[in-house]
Amino acid sequence: MKSFMVFVVLCFISTQVNALGQIVNGEVEHVRVDKSGKGYVKFKTNLIGTPATCTQSTYAAVLAFDTNEAGGRSIYALALAAQASGAKITAKGTGLCGVYENTMEDWSFGYINK
Repeated sequence: MKSFMVFVVLCFISTQVNALGQIVNGEVEHVRVDKSGKGYVKFKTNLIGTPATCTQSTYAAVLAFDTNEAGGRSIYALALAAQASGAKITAKGTGLCGVYENTMEDWSFGYINK
């Protein structure tokens, strides 16, 4: 019985780990922020991997962030710098849609490629 429970837990964890959208060498199409401080980065190509199941198809190339948090302000700066310089970004989502609920995946981490 213990072995079965461990198997079930591992299956659940591995499903959650793989349920992340990501962009590799993605070009920024545009960056949007609204009055609430919530915003998103739209890439020129769709996310790869397995984007969050809460992501609507119209937001398949988007990762969301919140500038009311320090991390969100950093993401905003990174995205604007990449867009202004034409640099490409590699980023991963969280697998959740917390910033814009049931719409688009949240940004977990990312960097500008050299």
